[in-house]
Amino acid sequence: MGFGIINFLFAIPAFYTIDTFGRRNLLLFTFPFMALFQLLTGLGFLLEGRAQLAMVMTGMYLFSVAYSPGEGPVPFLYSAESMPLYVRDVGMSMATALTWFFNFLLAVTFPKFQDAFSNTGAFGYYAAWCVVGWFLILLFVPETKDLTLEQLDARFSISSKSHARFAMRQCLFFVRHYVLRRDNVKRPIMELPPQDDDYGHSTSDQPRKISFEKNERMPTPLSQ
Repeated sequence: MGFGIINFLFAIPAFYTIDTFGRRNLLLFTFPFMALFQLLTGLGFLLEGRAQLAMVMTGMYLFSVAYSPGEGPVPFLYSAESMPLYVRDVGMSMATALTWFFNFLLAVTFPKFQDAFSNTGAFGYYAAWCVVGWFLILLFVPETKDLTLEQLDARFSISSKSHARFAMRQCLFFVRHYVLRRDNVKRPIMELPPQDDDYGHSTSDQPRKISFEKNERMPTPLSQ
């Protein structure tokens, strides 16, 4: 009961942050905490008595706090946005079914992980996958907040390789601007390929530069 209440309460902030802070940013912010709290839970099993119970329960509850505003609601919204309208109903059905399949797989395999790695090793394994997931989100998950349907199509027309390079430039900007406190560092800008018209002809020979920051709207076909 306590886990469910925490899950519900800490999902509420996502209603206010998912369109302001951003889908990708929520995932990038919460995944490190998910890894940390799963590791904390696993280390709790090394203790004995009441100390073990307290540390394990604390780790599980804190994991729920980190999971609820990020990995809980964001994938369902993101799955819908990443698919064209004409296949969105089928695509969301498949995405939801896949989510519950892996939930089932996790429940079935957890006892075997306990036997093979112990409780500490099992939770450490899950924590490691949260770290892997953070890097995958950083490199291959585009931000979709504040974008119209036409802008979403343009956003997902960017190749994964191009987005990965853009993500690395974002990391360098973050380190130089926020860690090293350099004010003369330019924010990285994503370049989109020239947009085609209804007949497949390019409307421009020059790539469009989009930073995808709030209040910097991407040009739509009607505005060009």
